[in-house]
Amino acid sequence: MDKFKYVIDSRKTKRIITFLFTFTFIFVVLITSLVTKKYNLKEGEIARFNIKAPREVKDVLKTEEKEEQAAEAVGEKYSKNLEMKKNILEELESLFFYASKQADSDSVGEDEKIKKLKEDTSINLSEEDIKTFVSLNKEQMSLLKKNLIPIMDKVLNYNIEDNEESIKKAQDTVDVKFNAAKLSKVLRELGKSIGYSEIKPNFFYDEDKTNQLKAEARKKVQPIMIKKGQTVVKEGEPITARDLIILKDLGLLNDNNNKYIYIAAGVLVLLVMFIQWFYLRKYYREIYYDNSKLILINILTCISVLFARTFSTVTPFLIPLACIPMLYTLLIDDKISLNMSIISCILISVVVKFNIEITLLTVLNSILGAIVLKKLQQRNDILYASLFIGAINLILTFTVGFLLSNNVFQVMKNSGYSFIASCISAVLTIGFLPVFESVFDIVTTIKLLELSNPNHPVQKKLLLESPGTYHHSVLVANLAEVAAEQVGGNPVLARVSAYYHDIGKIKRPMFFKENQIGKDNPHDKINPNLSTLIITSHVKDGLEIAKEYKLPKVIQDAIEQHHGTSLVKYFYITAKNTSEKPEEVKEEDFRYAGPIPQSKEIAILMLADSVEAAVRSINEPTKGKIEEMVNNIIKARLNEYQLDNCDLTLKDINKIRKAFLKTLSGIYHQRIEYPTEKNIKNKGD
Repeated sequence: MDKFKYVIDSRKTKRIITFLFTFTFIFVVLITSLVTKKYNLKEGEIARFNIKAPREVKDVLKTEEKEEQAAEAVGEKYSKNLEMKKNILEELESLFFYASKQADSDSVGEDEKIKKLKEDTSINLSEEDIKTFVSLNKEQMSLLKKNLIPIMDKVLNYNIEDNEESIKKAQDTVDVKFNAAKLSKVLRELGKSIGYSEIKPNFFYDEDKTNQLKAEARKKVQPIMIKKGQTVVKEGEPITARDLIILKDLGLLNDNNNKYIYIAAGVLVLLVMFIQWFYLRKYYREIYYDNSKLILINILTCISVLFARTFSTVTPFLIPLACIPMLYTLLIDDKISLNMSIISCILISVVVKFNIEITLLTVLNSILGAIVLKKLQQRNDILYASLFIGAINLILTFTVGFLLSNNVFQVMKNSGYSFIASCISAVLTIGFLPVFESVFDIVTTIKLLELSNPNHPVQKKLLLESPGTYHHSVLVANLAEVAAEQVGGNPVLARVSAYYHDIGKIKRPMFFKENQIGKDNPHDKINPNLSTLIITSHVKDGLEIAKEYKLPKVIQDAIEQHHGTSLVKYFYITAKNTSEKPEEVKEEDFRYAGPIPQSKEIAILMLADSVEAAVRSINEPTKGKIEEMVNNIIKARLNEYQLDNCDLTLKDINKIRKAFLKTLSGIYHQRIEYPTEKNIKNKGD
């Protein structure tokens, strides 16, 4: 049972539960915006109502028709066989070579020459032409070759297709060329016969090239799209096969299970959440492992998607896009706000069907929401920031609207909605802020500023019952605030922590030096051990008061840790000096319970508290005395290991020291002595 409880309570298990819950919530919200109403329709059925496209989709049939038209316009493509001319010319050369060779052989008869020539060449000639060719002497053969080869070289350059018309045209060219040649009739006719026999098609239909060009033509066709909001099915008209295909692609038919939409939506949500969680784990590990902060971040992401889905049912321009970025900035951090909000833009874009204007507004509000509240001074600053963002939204919507549309009325209406959305963001932010502050125990700058109000019940009580402590706290606050600014701490937190760090002194104010009047000191009447107990108990008393007035945890931590485990040195030394057995006086009996400071701000508060009290005790303070005292206090705290658990470097401590000296020189500067009336008269004498 204990083991099971440990598993349930483990941080890792809580993160897994947070992840699953967030994923489920966002996925369901996205699906409600992506999956629309479905219809039972059949081809030929008369439509009883108009059906419009909820998103953009390709008109498959019309696009295919357009592609086929483009492919048919390409026509058949032919390619020339360049090897054909080379082969024919080689055959002619071979013919003349063998004929010339046989002409040199006088011992061979004519019949034998004819037979041999037929065997040696592949040229198809009639018996009569072969006889004539064989009977030629060398001069005649050379003259025929001299004319035939160039003529065939030119004719074969033409595109000769595999049809009678193209071949006849090539043969006519051979006729014209030989008729113009200066040859005897016998050689002319023989040359024509050989030329005719060697005219062969060299220009053929290229199926591969034709198919390739047709495919390229199809690719160049721009798809015909059904636009979002376009009427697909008109009331009173029969439903066609094309209508059913479009409705199916839109996911509007009951026979379509939309599994791909569900898968895509799930993967997209997982991707966005992975990026957000990876970013936190890599750059903000302390927040990633703080389940409270991690849950808050995921709740804000869920709310942003829910806002987008809810307000977009009226118009997406009413979505309070600045609300969540401002809450991120106020509750967590401006850098986290910027990154988490921009990543969430993907989800909001899905909800609004990838409306480019809303996507631009979402990105802009994510940026502005993170930067305009960095220097928040009061709760009204949220309203002023929202009005500023609203003005920017109005301008952006107006300008982008005119780039995308010429509908002046609609553009102006959308611009007005975007400004109203920013006002809604202010209202929601101010409303949600105290809820999140309370539930997640987060102290925002606004909460700190409210606590710094002198009219706060605890501050009023401190002022009335422990005025010296109140004055001391104000001085410590000034020191802590300036020092925190120098080392990148939270100056508002440092200041407010200083206001409340000594509220425990309200219970026994006269036991603390700053509240004592004259030389009467109650510690003179009691032993050092009791005095130490009273002094150190102001921490415990302060925690009780803080819990009674429900002060935030960070303020309670400051009260508890601002003395750390430091030694109440005065009473420790007094006890040793007055004890009969000094060796039995133990340091641990004169130390605060701690713990030591766990943050920059509390460490600065410890140093400021000690420095202010020490400097106030200096008789006739000078710059040198103050500097020496400040150095001694800081050195003592370092030697006592009181600053080991805070995130301060030696460089930071030096900056703090300089900030203290600068502030103290302003508080304890040397003042001139104003002359009395008697002195003035004497001076006049």
